[in-house]
Amino acid sequence: MRLERNPILIGVLLLLGSTLLNTLADGTVKDLAERLEAPQVFFLSGLIMAGLSLLSARAGARVGLFPNSCLISRAPRLLALRSAATVAAALGFFYAVANIQLAEVFLFIGLMPLMSAILSRPLLGETIQPAAWVGLGLGVLGLGMLFPEGVSGLSLGHICGFGGAFMGTLSLVISRRMAKIENNTLVQVFYPNLALALTAAFLLPTVWQPMSAYDLGLIMLYSALLFLARWAMVLVMRHLRASVALPLMNIQFVWMVIVGFLFFGEVPAPFTLVGALMVMLAGIIALTEQAREERLARMAARRAEAIPAE
Repeated sequence: MRLERNPILIGVLLLLGSTLLNTLADGTVKDLAERLEAPQVFFLSGLIMAGLSLLSARAGARVGLFPNSCLISRAPRLLALRSAATVAAALGFFYAVANIQLAEVFLFIGLMPLMSAILSRPLLGETIQPAAWVGLGLGVLGLGMLFPEGVSGLSLGHICGFGGAFMGTLSLVISRRMAKIENNTLVQVFYPNLALALTAAFLLPTVWQPMSAYDLGLIMLYSALLFLARWAMVLVMRHLRASVALPLMNIQFVWMVIVGFLFFGEVPAPFTLVGALMVMLAGIIALTEQAREERLARMAARRAEAIPAE
């Protein structure tokens, strides 16, 4: 019961699960990217994830979990914009993961809190408190340490990562806005993945090549991991502000280092480790700030209830 009454705790637990699943999916697609082009992977995985959404929605409707199918949305325009942003983010991160270390991809995930702070005010009307800005500033300082060589160390993979991070941030901020009016979370999983499959289908004839059973199995594993990760992230945005959820996503750096080392032999530089720790500290500051604000709001509500009506 305590867990049900604590939306922040629910959001944090869901976010931890989402980032771990997403990192495992990144590790899987990094292997696939050595042999297959992005459109082929995204066409198949998008169809699989859309199918999983339909099956989950049907199963949920039978037990009364969802009010309707995942085909009907209360915010079709926002959904279309989120779908387009998700497609662009997926393409950007695919080429980033394929060309640079997983730990370096974290650089752009670490940029997402700052991007969300910029986008949250015009799109969500959510203000960023001073303590949260301090955390964001610390995160930016940490990001600077991730690139001690400066802009001269940038490559096409880094540029793709930046574009993926911006579009991914836009997608998650829109998800936060949709969560206020859209009860069925699977709507936000089904249509973006269907859009990804349809977009990839246009390029498919030029890149399609025969696949081994091993690659097909990896695509199915990748799809299942990413489906669960994206669904969990939609739920996260129902419980946490974008300016809080995105800094906390920096825990993904830990998973990226572990997966990169165990499966690809990647060892991040010392500057990368120090900078990443600073960025993760920024996420903790942002979470503490939201918890403080909500605690003060609950105290104010209790005091208002204690005052007898005249």
